[in-house]
Amino acid sequence: MKVLVTAFKPFYKSINNYSMEVLEYIKNVDKCILDVIYDEAFIELESTTCLFDYDLIIALGEARSRKELTLELYANNIASCSIADNSGVIKKEEKILNDGLDVLKTNVDITNLDKIVTFSEDAGKFVCNNLYYHLLTLYPDKSLFIHIPECNNDENMYTKYAKQIEKIIEIIGEKNEI
Repeated sequence: MKVLVTAFKPFYKSINNYSMEVLEYIKNVDKCILDVIYDEAFIELESTTCLFDYDLIIALGEARSRKELTLELYANNIASCSIADNSGVIKKEEKILNDGLDVLKTNVDITNLDKIVTFSEDAGKFVCNNLYYHLLTLYPDKSLFIHIPECNNDENMYTKYAKQIEKIIEIIGEKNEI
C-alpha cells in the first residue's frame, strides 16, 4: 500500500509544529510538509505530489488543546479563525468552496481504529480543516486527518504518536488486502 503523510510547518508564534515533529518518526511512507496557508496548502500538495497514485493520504496537524491523538471524521466547508495563517490572512466565516457541500465525511474504513485514536467531529476552522475539506472533496475514499495533541517537545511523545499512526496505516492496509 502506497501511503502519503503530510504535516504542517510552524505557524503563528510557534517555533515548531508537533505534526512536523511526529512526521519525522513515521516510517515507510512518503512525506510532505506544507505551509500553514489557507487553500495554498492543498495547491502546494497537489503540485508536489500525484495524489491519485496513493492508496491512503493522512494529513497531520496540531491541536495543542487536545489530550489524545484525534482522527477527524468530518471537514466543514467553512474557514474562520482569529489568528492569521502564515501569509497573514485571517478568514471570518468564509466558505472554502462556494459550491461545496457544508460537511464532508471520510469514506476510509475506520473500523477498529477507536482502540488507537479518539474520534472527533470537529476539525476546527483553520488550515487543518481547509486542507481536509479539499482532500475529502477529491479523495474521500483515501483521506484522513489526524490532530496531534500537546507534546511538550518530548521526543518520547513524538515516537508514541508516530507508532500509533503506523498502526493505523497497518490496520487500514490489512483491510485493503482482502
